[in-house]
Amino acid sequence: MDYQKEFKKALLSQPRCTLGKRGITKEFILHVTKLLKRYKIIKVKTLKTIASKSNIKDIAIEISKLTNSYLLDVRGKIFILSLNPIKKGK
Repeated sequence: MDYQKEFKKALLSQPRCTLGKRGITKEFILHVTKLLKRYKIIKVKTLKTIASKSNIKDIAIEISKLTNSYLLDVRGKIFILSLNPIKKGK
């Protein structure tokens, strides 16, 4: 699987899940884990009620640690997670 192509596809796609006002719950982590197993790379959107520009990266890092995934990109209130790291090169 070419993860760079998958990353570009994830950038252009709609978010697979939304982090709401309840925050990071056990159910949300299980949902993200299932989505990662299915799609390998997912886009997660956070609502403005939970995320401010100062803490969005901290939220994304925490979710990536809890789901044993890699944080690929943070743009505004949206971030991208992957099961495998993307190797830069060529």
